[in-house]
Amino acid sequence: MLLKIVHLRAASLVFVSATLGLAAGAAGAAGSTAPSQAGDLISAESYQASWVPSRAARAYKLSYRTPDHHGHLAQGTGLLYLPAGNAPPGGWPVVSWAHGTQGVADHCAPSVSGPFQPERDGRFLDQFLARGYAVAAADYQGLGSPGEHAYLHVGTAARNTIDMIKASRQYLGPATLAPRWVSVGHSQGGAAALAAGHIGPGYGGPSLEYRGSFTTGTPTAVELTALVMKPDNLTANPGALNAYHAYLLDGLLQLAPHIDQVLSEHGRARVALARQHCLGALSTLLEGANTGEMFSAPLYTVPGIWTLLHDYLGVPRRGFSQPLMLGHGRQDRDVPYVTTLLYAAGLALRGEPVAFRAYPVDHRGTLDAAAADGLAFVRARLEAGAPAYDALEEITALEALLDTSP
Repeated sequence: MLLKIVHLRAASLVFVSATLGLAAGAAGAAGSTAPSQAGDLISAESYQASWVPSRAARAYKLSYRTPDHHGHLAQGTGLLYLPAGNAPPGGWPVVSWAHGTQGVADHCAPSVSGPFQPERDGRFLDQFLARGYAVAAADYQGLGSPGEHAYLHVGTAARNTIDMIKASRQYLGPATLAPRWVSVGHSQGGAAALAAGHIGPGYGGPSLEYRGSFTTGTPTAVELTALVMKPDNLTANPGALNAYHAYLLDGLLQLAPHIDQVLSEHGRARVALARQHCLGALSTLLEGANTGEMFSAPLYTVPGIWTLLHDYLGVPRRGFSQPLMLGHGRQDRDVPYVTTLLYAAGLALRGEPVAFRAYPVDHRGTLDAAAADGLAFVRARLEAGAPAYDALEEITALEALLDTSP
C-alpha cells in the first residue's frame, strides 16, 4: 500500500526566526508560560525549501503540542503555507493536508526532507493556495519531533492534523486564518484525513468549523494485512510493499511489544532497517524480498491481535457529520481498489454523507487524476455561493458503487 519509491531531489533548507506582529503564540513559546494543551504553539519560524509549493507566498515551520500514540501530550511539527496577498475579511479558510508514507525516522519528515513526490504534491496543493486557502501540513507526531512515529496509527495522525490548525491560528490569529477547514489527504494521509473529519467537530472545539473531507488512495482495510504475515508466505514482493510491512510492524511493536514473539531474527533486522531508512531507500533495499521470512509464526496467532489491529488501524465506519469524497485508482496495487470501494459502499448503506469516484490510474497517479474533483469539492465546502459539488459518480445507490467496470 501507499506511495511508491521516488528519489528525493537535492534541496536546501533554511530556517530563519520569524517575528510577525500577529504571532502572539510565538512569544508564549519563547517566554513565560509553557504550553500545556493540545494545539498550543511552541515555536514558529520562517521556512524556505525547494519543495515549497510555488503558490505559497509565505511558509512557516511550526512546533506545537499534540498527543502521541500513547495518548500523552507531546511535540509535533508541521508546515504552514499561505496564499499571496492579504487575508480576506474573516481570514483564509484552511485546508489541512495529510501526507502519504514517508518513513518513520525523523529525517523522513516532510518538513525535513520534503515529500517523496514534491512536484506532484506541489501541484495538488498549489490549486488550493491559488484559490485563496491556507494549507496546514502536519508531519505527524514523532516524525521530525521527539518520540517515535507510529506508522498508520490513524487516531494519532488525525489529532496531529487538527492540532496543527489550532497552532496555526494561534500563531497568525483568527483575523488571518478563518475557522472553516477541510481535511484532505492521500494514502497514509487519506486515512488520517478521514479520521480527522470524523473527530473534527468535537476535537476541534468551538473555535473551529469542520466542513468536510476529500481523500485519495485511502487505506480502509489494512487489518487484513495480518492474514499474509506468516512464515509460509514466500512470494517475492515489490520493495515498497515490504517497506510498508516493516513500518507497520515497527509501529505495532511500540504498542504491543509482545508481537516480537512471532518475529524471526530476519524480521527483527528488517524492522531495524525500517527505523533508519525513508521509503525510497528502504524500498530499494527490500526489493524482491518476501513477507514470510520475517515471521517464526503467523501474526494472527498473537493473542488479541485483531482487537489491537482494529484499534490501531481502523477507520471510522459511521457518525460523519459533514460530506466525504473518496477518490481511488482502479489500477491501485498499493491500496487495493476493492477495499475502499466496499468501505464507501458500507458508508452509503448506513446513510453516511459519502461520495466515491474511480479513476483509470494506479496509486501514484490518483492525486493528479483527482485534483480537479478535489478542488471542486473543497470549494463547495468552504466558499459561500460556490457551485455544489456534482460528481457523476457520486454515490446515490449501492449499485453505483458495485459497478467496477473500467
